[in-house]
Amino acid sequence: MMVRMRDIADRLGISVSTVSLALNHKDKGRVNPPLAEKIRVTANRMGYRPNPHAVGLKLNKSHAIALICYTGPDDPFLSGLTGGAQAAAAEAGYILITIPVTDAPGAEESAIQTALQRDVDGIVFAADYYRRRDIPTVPDTTPFLFLDCISTGSNPVVTEVIADEAQGSFDATSHLISAGHTHVGYVGVDDDRYIARHLREKGFRDAVREHLGDEATPLIINAADPSISAGEAVAASLFSRPVAERPTALFCFSDRTAFGVAQAARRHGLSLPEDLSIVGFDNVEYTSEFFTPRLTTVELPHQRMSSEAVRQLVHLIENPRCEPHRLKVPCPLIHRDSVNPHHS
Repeated sequence: MMVRMRDIADRLGISVSTVSLALNHKDKGRVNPPLAEKIRVTANRMGYRPNPHAVGLKLNKSHAIALICYTGPDDPFLSGLTGGAQAAAAEAGYILITIPVTDAPGAEESAIQTALQRDVDGIVFAADYYRRRDIPTVPDTTPFLFLDCISTGSNPVVTEVIADEAQGSFDATSHLISAGHTHVGYVGVDDDRYIARHLREKGFRDAVREHLGDEATPLIINAADPSISAGEAVAASLFSRPVAERPTALFCFSDRTAFGVAQAARRHGLSLPEDLSIVGFDNVEYTSEFFTPRLTTVELPHQRMSSEAVRQLVHLIENPRCEPHRLKVPCPLIHRDSVNPHHS
């Protein structure tokens, strides 16, 4: 049963107004300090929790936030995205309202109106993949930020929470090189819709330069897109090269790309990871967990990103004058079985 201020007042034999002053920290000069402290200790022992709705009415806040996300039920990242946001919202005392949206004309405007009709205190706009996007039409009085997307300008005009994809790629490539592979390659994608294609390639290049020296020539090939079939097609040409020209390890743009590369490798008689070590990116369960051998990969940390986005939004709601900034969340390397030591 919920503990009320009346219950605390009855326990101590004092008025409800005195309890209210102490619990709302308005007791200075109005309530005897030892009594005020006794009220707070008693409230804590009795399990008193402020009523979020009542607090919201006093502050003209609903204690609800909206997550407007461009994703569908088949999105492998959806559960992490919503789960992380939900947990962070609950921890901060907020209700999370999730509103899926498509790229259909007017869909985002409709989603914004739905959020505003529910009097949300702020909005998180989450993209379906890391990309640039326009600033949405939101009232100046409603704080919002971007998750897994950035504004079209060179500097953030709203707060943005993104994954540090270059760092993740650097760590993946460094892991391959530390295992003794000096002939490493990167299988990227040739599609400029994906900002990640440049960041993941940059991380690969930086790791090769740092560990193998400026004279090392990075081996880079690009698939048409991140699909399994495109990865298989581009890798087939790679494995058709003479043995001396083949890489012994490959870092791949995505887990699906890695899956396609593995299929091509096996068709050319290569064993994984004995003949070829592979690292993916995303940590998508249906490819990384069921990959044989289990795929070493970089995790795209949607759960942590969405948690951080909610925390940043709550801070913005409570501190409206905060300057926009870009927050990068680390991408951890998940060690499994697809990397073998290489001995020259």
